[in-house]
Formats: sequence, structure tokens, C-alpha cells
Amino acid sequence: MKQNIRHSFTAVAAGIVLAGCSLAPKYERPNVELPGSTFKYDSAADAQAVQAASLGWQDYFADPRLHALIELALKNNTDLRTASLNAEQVRAQYAITRASQFPGLNGSAGASRSRGGAESYNAGLGISAFELDLWGRVRNSSESALQQYFAAAANRDAAHLSLISSVAKAYFNEQYADAAAKLSDSVLKTRQETYRLAKIRHKAGVISAIDLRDQEAVIENAKASHAAAIRAREQARNALELLISQKIPDDLPPPLPLDKQYKIRNLPAGLSSDLLLNRPDIIAAEHSLKAANANIGAARAAFFPSISLTAALGTASSQLGNLFDSGTRTWNYGGNLSLPIFDWGSRKANLEAAKIAQQKTVVAYEAAVESAFRDVADALAARAALNAQYESNAAQSKAYADRLRLVRLRYKHGVASSLDLLDAERSSYGADSTLLSTQLSLLENLADLYKVLGGGLKRHTADTAAPANGK
Repeated sequence: MKQNIRHSFTAVAAGIVLAGCSLAPKYERPNVELPGSTFKYDSAADAQAVQAASLGWQDYFADPRLHALIELALKNNTDLRTASLNAEQVRAQYAITRASQFPGLNGSAGASRSRGGAESYNAGLGISAFELDLWGRVRNSSESALQQYFAAAANRDAAHLSLISSVAKAYFNEQYADAAAKLSDSVLKTRQETYRLAKIRHKAGVISAIDLRDQEAVIENAKASHAAAIRAREQARNALELLISQKIPDDLPPPLPLDKQYKIRNLPAGLSSDLLLNRPDIIAAEHSLKAANANIGAARAAFFPSISLTAALGTASSQLGNLFDSGTRTWNYGGNLSLPIFDWGSRKANLEAAKIAQQKTVVAYEAAVESAFRDVADALAARAALNAQYESNAAQSKAYADRLRLVRLRYKHGVASSLDLLDAERSSYGADSTLLSTQLSLLENLADLYKVLGGGLKRHTADTAAPANGK
């Protein structure tokens, strides 16, 4: 009897360690044709350029107030929490699928009584319907679930990265709107002072009522611009509070000026486009492709016979008190063979569907790589243009400010007309507003560039972030 029992469990053990063939296609990363092997760049300080993926966000963004807001967003943001829960859910589903590769051991106990009064009792341990994975169906199903978990984890990382960039951009917009409100307020006060002088000159008969009315119209325009700037600032604050899922705390550090928001401005120059393959969204697309490959293997295995084993070891007795006495042991083992013969084309259609799904993931992967390349190329091109644009706008703003100063002196001495002064004020205010807007675009571009190059997963540069695939 012992020998038979040993044979039954040996058969089960053989099923566990049996290295059945895998029918999944061999995985090969798709070769995506890109416009170039490296990105164009404009930085002259290549030696100081830093790879975004190795740069912590606290070492990239300089403002302690922004640091605190990012921390709140990473803690509270509902989209990121949902992405994290999605990853945990898929991990649990993988654990369920993986468990099917191993036999489950069940305990049982029972009692019965027949019509004639005979009683019987039994207790034991057993393995039921454990499938010998000869063709890799179970293994491929488990591999697919594992790759789906890796993809979900990478999607969580992508959401993490995107959130940091979004908070930074929303914060820059809030600070820009605040600066714009202060600029419009300053212009309003200046024009009110100009209007006061205009009234004195009108009373003295130096300027006409038409000139005075022009000054009044300018005052009202400045008031409208100031109100619009206040509205934009409140809307930017609301957008930021939505990202951090709470009101902005009152005890945050004061903000830094807009031109002090970055510790590092020279992000990667001349990088190989192959480095984009380390972006979380690309990693997620590749794991989805691996999962689709494994699903093809599972679908192919359904065409072959399946063998399942059962085994049990226990005791049986007609009296409960003697259930565990010597000589009451029982055992049994057996196997079941299932051979597919005719299913109206169900298995064939299932395999075809798995192949089509795999082809779709190839297309999705190619699209993700192409989109990533374009994101980086666009961000680098914009950086070059915005740097040049900002320098020109700064020079223009300075020139118009000097012109306004000179026109005011001439106006006070009666040399320049009110129209000259109005024109100088409009030009100076317009140049300052344009400079501020370009500065915002440059800040947003640097945040975008950090994200599209794969930065944002680490708090500090020295941190070691776990890869999305857990390896």
C-alpha cells in the first residue's frame, strides 16, 4: 500500500516539475523605425547635461513651495491612487493565476449512516484535478498575468511621472498669474498717477478734454486687465488644488521668483533615441506585448489533450473512536484524460483572436515609441526656440522700459504729448506681459522635457527607484 501511495504522489510531483513544451511564439522586441538615432539639441554645455531619468525631482525643481505641493499630490491625488490600486489588483490576479501551477492540498472529513444502521467515518488529505501542464497552457496563462502586472506597475509609474509634471506646470501658471496681477496692478497705479498729472495740465489749459478722456479710457482698460489677471490667478489656484486634492496649506514656504524655479537647466543633449525605451509608458506597452505572446501559447495548448491527476490519503472506519487506529488507512489515485475532438471552431477562433490581439499590441507599442520620440523632439526644439525668444523679449522689454522713462520725462516738461506717453505705456506694458508669458512657456517646457525624458520617479538623485517590472 505504501508503495502505491508513493507512486500516486510521485506522479503528482512529476507533474509539477515536468518541463512541458511552450507553444508561445518567441518574443522579439519590435524594431520601430524612427526619424533619427539621436535627438537634436542646442545646449553648448554638454558636459553639464544631466540625464533626466537619473535626476530626482527635488534636485531638478528648486522651489521648496513646489516640493511641498508635489509631496501632497503624490499622497492625495485620486488618479495616482487609482493607478496604484489597479497595479495591486492585477498583482493579486497574477497570484491567483500562478497558484494554478501547483497542486492544491485539501482536507476532508465525513460521516454517514445507511438505512440498515451502518455507520462510516472518514478523514484525509487529497489533491483533486491537478492538471499536468504538458503543453504550457497554465504556465503561459501565468506568464500573461505576470506581464499584465508589470504593465500595470509601469502605468502607475507613468501616472506618477505625469502628475509631478502637471503639478509643476499648474504651480508655474499660478505664479505667472500672480506676477501678471502684480504687473497689471503696477501699471494701473502708474496710469492713475499719469491721469492725475493730466487733470492738472487740462485744468491749466495745456491739454484738451480729448486727451483727458483718452487717459480715462486707459485707466479703465488697466482696471479690466487687472481684474482678468485676478481671475486667472484664482483659476490657476483651483487647478492646483484639484491636483493635490485639498486646499493649498497656509504654512507652505514662500515662492521663489519665476527665474529661480530650476536648479538644472541643461537636460540631456545628443541622447540616443534608444533611451526612450526606458520610459514607463514604453515599458508598459512592451509588457502588454509579452502578455499577448503568452496568450497565444495558452490558446495553442487548448488544441492538445489535457491530463489531470487526483490523489487522496486518509483513514476510514465504521466507528468514530477507531478512526485513527492501525489498519484504517485508505488511499486512492487516478488520472483523467481530456481530448478535444469537435467544438464548432471555438478553439480555432480563440487562437485567431489571440493572434489579432498580439498584432494590436505590436501596433500599440510602435505608436508609443513613435509618440515618445516626437514628444522629446518637440520639447527639445521648443527649448531652443523659447530660449532665443526669451532673450529677445527681455531685450525688448528693457528697451521699451527705457523709452517709457524718457517719454515720461519729456511729458513732465511739456515736450512730449499725452499720445506719446500713452503709446510708450502701452508698448512697455505689452513687452513686459509678453516677457512674462514667454517665461511661463519656458518653465512649462522644462517641466515637459523632464517628463518626456523619463524623469520624475525619484525624489532625490541618490534614491534608487525599483524598476517597473520588479526585476
